[in-house]
Amino acid sequence: MRSIAFYCDAHSVESNAMEQLQQYSQKQFVDSICAFTDIHYCAEKALPVGVAFKTTDHFYPLITGKDIGCGVMYLKIDKQHWLRPFDKDAHYRAFSHAHTQMTDDGLGGGNHFLSIEEDNGAVYIICHTGTRDRGIALYQHCIQLTRDFSRAYGQEVDFVHRDFVQPEFFRYYQDILQFGYERRKNFCVKTLIFLQNANYLACNKAAIDRNYLQHNFKDLDAAGVLHGTPYLLEDSIHNHLHFEDGHILHRKGSTALQAGKTVVIPLSMSRGSLLAKAAYLPGAADALYSCSHGAGRRLSRFDAMKHWKTVLKEKQRKAYKEQFSELLDRSGNFPSGYIQEFDFAYKDASDVFRYQPYLAKVTQTTPVVTVKYTEI
Repeated sequence: MRSIAFYCDAHSVESNAMEQLQQYSQKQFVDSICAFTDIHYCAEKALPVGVAFKTTDHFYPLITGKDIGCGVMYLKIDKQHWLRPFDKDAHYRAFSHAHTQMTDDGLGGGNHFLSIEEDNGAVYIICHTGTRDRGIALYQHCIQLTRDFSRAYGQEVDFVHRDFVQPEFFRYYQDILQFGYERRKNFCVKTLIFLQNANYLACNKAAIDRNYLQHNFKDLDAAGVLHGTPYLLEDSIHNHLHFEDGHILHRKGSTALQAGKTVVIPLSMSRGSLLAKAAYLPGAADALYSCSHGAGRRLSRFDAMKHWKTVLKEKQRKAYKEQFSELLDRSGNFPSGYIQEFDFAYKDASDVFRYQPYLAKVTQTTPVVTVKYTEI
């Protein structure tokens, strides 16, 4: 068995997730494997979420599941351009409706979200989503690819040799990852324009096209000025295969790090996000240039609902309802999907830096407004 590099408290890893991890560490073509602070059991496939591993010539195309190309992008706006606090009563419903028109595919379910968050000096538009139906189509392609290789190999296997694959597959795979990047960019940029239109940002409103929701901003520069408002965009991906000369990196719920780049590590819907970067590159290299893609669940979705109903006191539930009143239904209750994303369902954020010392904290944000769970 290859040794597992634990960038987490190994004693706190769920037993079923540990079993999955140990099984993968025994795979014949796995050169090295790392587990991060958000590791947790995944029922869909044999590899837990919160893991990265490296191979040389063979790769495991099914380990990411169907959400291939999922990632998190942020768009930063300095507060000197911010005019007033976001008014949920006036604009939450309009924002929620507008975001359904920002792409053709919606955010998706689970822990995907579009949020506005802030720290002392800036406002951040943050989008966590993937490639939706195109990612599912790529996953189906990967299933067939694995079957084809198994026939050529003479037995059923879950890996493929890179020489078996035509160049078109690698281009197709990269196109899907690019599609995910472009979707996140459209959510972030169109939210920026929504805020400009609603008089939250200093800008030239006369320059805004009234049909901006129908435009595709995929080619917009990552840093620049839009309608008079300066902005900065950065993106990270946490569910993909990365093909390089000499090796292949597999990431399932582990964020890709690049020198000098800042990544978002969402904590929970009620706690906001961490922004971090690789400060010690040799350490990041040992960790396969990867880190956790979130705080990591402390409670399953089922247990989170049980906690809400039986553990929290009425005073605590009332505090959540006051903080997120815009999310309540007509009966004055939260849909279960929101409850499952509150802070009590997630691990302590201090573990992120305690167990991943190659990371440096850039800032921590607090949530202003969040939209989730759109299926279009």
